[in-house]
Amino acid sequence: MNLAENPWPAVILALVFAILFLLRGSSTGLMKHWLIAGFFLLIAGSVYLYELSVITPAEEVELQVQQLLQNCIDNNREQVVEAISDGQMGLKAMAMAGLSLADIHDDFHLSDLSVAMAGENSRAVSHFRGNGTVSVSSLSQSSHVATRWELTWQKENDAWRIINIRRLDPITGEEMQVLKRAEH
Repeated sequence: MNLAENPWPAVILALVFAILFLLRGSSTGLMKHWLIAGFFLLIAGSVYLYELSVITPAEEVELQVQQLLQNCIDNNREQVVEAISDGQMGLKAMAMAGLSLADIHDDFHLSDLSVAMAGENSRAVSHFRGNGTVSVSSLSQSSHVATRWELTWQKENDAWRIINIRRLDPITGEEMQVLKRAEH
C-alpha cells in the first residue's frame, strides 16, 4: 500500500508530532519547537494534498464503474460496449441485449463499491450493489430493484476494459444468470 492509497497513518503521525512540539513550544517558549511543529503541520498538509492529486488504479476502476452506470442510465450503448474488452464479444452482445430489455432510471445508484487489484495492478475486480428504478421494455411498469455485481477488469492499451461480468444474488451472494429476472 502506498501513500496515495491511505495517507491517514502518515497524516495522523505528523499531526501528533506537531501537537507534541506545539505543547513543548508553548511550555518552553523556544522558537525551534514552534518551527518544528510548523514543519510537521506542513508535512501533514502536503501528504493530504498529494493523496488528493494522485489517482490510484483502484480509483480509476471506481470511476469506470460510475461512468458505466451513467452510460447505462443514458442508454449510451456505444459507450457501454466500448467498456468491454474487444475479445469478449459474448459480453458485448449480452450488454446490448440487457440495454434493449430494460431502461435504468436516473434514481439508480451504486453502493458498497469496492475494488481489489491483482496482477501488478493490471487486473481489478469491482464489487458493488445497485438500487433504483428499472423499466422492462416489454412491460409498461417500472419497479424498484436491488442488484449486486462483480466485474473483472483488465488494463488494455492504457484503458480499463471489462473481461467478465457476474451478477450475484443481492441477499445470498450466489451467482445468478445476468439477464434473468430476480425472484425476490
